Amino acid sequence: MYLSRLHQDLVRRFFTSACEMLKASGEVHLTHKTSYPYSKWEIVKLAEEVGLYLVEDAPFSRGDYPGYLNKRGSGKKCNRTFPVGLCSTYKFAKLPLLEFFQTTL
Repeated sequence: MYLSRLHQDLVRRFFTSACEMLKASGEVHLTHKTSYPYSKWEIVKLAEEVGLYLVEDAPFSRGDYPGYLNKRGSGKKCNRTFPVGLCSTYKFAKLPLLEFFQTTL
């Protein structure tokens, strides 16, 4: 559970950074496993906390991302790939400023 919280915090920080750099018409794409325990990460909620809203939740397809290669994050096998399994690509955009304040207050 502890590692899950650390990973969620990493995603939250990524969204915060991406939101700061994102142009009004831009999108942030994040691909994430959708099976348990990853489904408990509440990716959409993490994005909403920093002012992003879900535009689309699409099944992940490697063909949409030429050159895509997944790797483990750490450990002895960090340069090895792993089975991707069921994943979604979450696409987010900035919430208009007024709407952001109305939903967070």
